[in-house]
Amino acid sequence: MFTRLHVTNKATIFTVLVLLMALVAALVIRALGITSEFVAAALYMFTPAEAALIMLLIVTRDGFSREGWKVLGLHRLGLNVWWMAFLAALLVSLVATAIVWATPLASVVVPQNGVGGRLIGFLIQVVLFTFTLVLGEEIGWRGYLLPMLLSVGWTRALVLVGLIHAAWHMPMIFLTPLYHSAGSR
Repeated sequence: MFTRLHVTNKATIFTVLVLLMALVAALVIRALGITSEFVAAALYMFTPAEAALIMLLIVTRDGFSREGWKVLGLHRLGLNVWWMAFLAALLVSLVATAIVWATPLASVVVPQNGVGGRLIGFLIQVVLFTFTLVLGEEIGWRGYLLPMLLSVGWTRALVLVGLIHAAWHMPMIFLTPLYHSAGSR
């Protein structure tokens, strides 16, 4: 359709598209009364990847060339910088754990079913979410949108992606009972 769009125009169209898709997904979850968090997450969390596919195959038609797919960054793994992601997550987790245990915010409670059953279920859920559903978000936000916004500078691009990502969560938070259902929205 639009083969000569500037990257910021592509980012704008992607943003409008993914936010509309999020709104529709939240309304579908609400209308169908979906109570399964996994089903709702599968429906909702793939909207960024679906929007990226729509942009690549329909709107810009960039997906009809090998070069067009390279924008997603799937052709390189970046293994040489993975250690930073693991180390940063480990350090944040250690500091947060130390703060919680150093204050009266935490206490040890053994689950009724024991630790083993809960741990196995948790690990299965982490693997399912990490390797399937979260990939849908990452392809959309960091694979498609971030490279399109880099023309405005790294800091602005990162802030914009963060703000758009936050806005993308709003339909799920306000229109469905599934996202942090306990407590005040």
